[in-house]
Amino acid sequence: MEALKQYFQKTKMMLQLLEQPFKNDERERAIEKINQLLEEREPLTKEIKPPFSSEEQVLGNKVLELDQQLDQQLKKVFQHIKKDMRNAKKQPRSNHSYLNPYKNVASYDGRFLDSKK
Repeated sequence: MEALKQYFQKTKMMLQLLEQPFKNDERERAIEKINQLLEEREPLTKEIKPPFSSEEQVLGNKVLELDQQLDQQLKKVFQHIKKDMRNAKKQPRSNHSYLNPYKNVASYDGRFLDSKK
């Protein structure tokens, strides 16, 4: 029963961390804390074994609901990180196009642009 309660508390703590909106630097610290909580929570799963009392079943159902919410929140964070990574990859290409805007221009009207610098 104690392992189930600790598992419930750690899951709740992770959800509270993820519900707060955070900036990029705060996100990194929050992810580290969530990883730490996941590592602490993992051995507790091995300690939770049947048979369960009615009280443990109720708490177990709550834990399952929280796990589903946690999974959704983690997916949102993952999608946000992927979006940030895509934007970071796009940025250098955008900078290059500002430096030399005529680099990739195909000209078919008889004009010639010297590409030497």
